[in-house]
Amino acid sequence: MAADSDNPDAKRGVVVLRIDPKLEDGKLIYQIGTGEAGLAVQAVERIVSDVVGVDVNMGCPKKFSVSGGMGSALLSDPKRACDIISTLRRNITKPVSAKIRLLHPTDPRPTLDF
Repeated sequence: MAADSDNPDAKRGVVVLRIDPKLEDGKLIYQIGTGEAGLAVQAVERIVSDVVGVDVNMGCPKKFSVSGGMGSALLSDPKRACDIISTLRRNITKPVSAKIRLLHPTDPRPTLDF
C-alpha cells in the first residue's frame, strides 16, 4: 500500500480509501463498474496489489451505469461482457468474478444461458 504522502489526493487533504493491512489483508475484493475492457485493466492495475480479487459489477440498474454501458447494460451484450472478463483474466493474476442479476423474474434459463 502506498503511503498517504505518495497520494496526490492526500496532499490536498482528501483520502479516498485507506487500508489497514493488519485488518484487511486477505479480505478486500475490488468491485469495478466498467463498460470497456481496456479501461478495466488500467483501473485494476492500480489497485491489484492491495486486493485479493476483482468483481465486475454487471447488475447495477442505475441510469448512470446503464447509460455508460456498465452494470446491467452488460447483460444485454454478452460479447462485451465476456471481453471484459477475459481481458481481466489475461492481464491480472487475481481471481475475477462478476455480479449479475436474474434476466427474467420467473425463468432462470436466460440467466443460466448468459
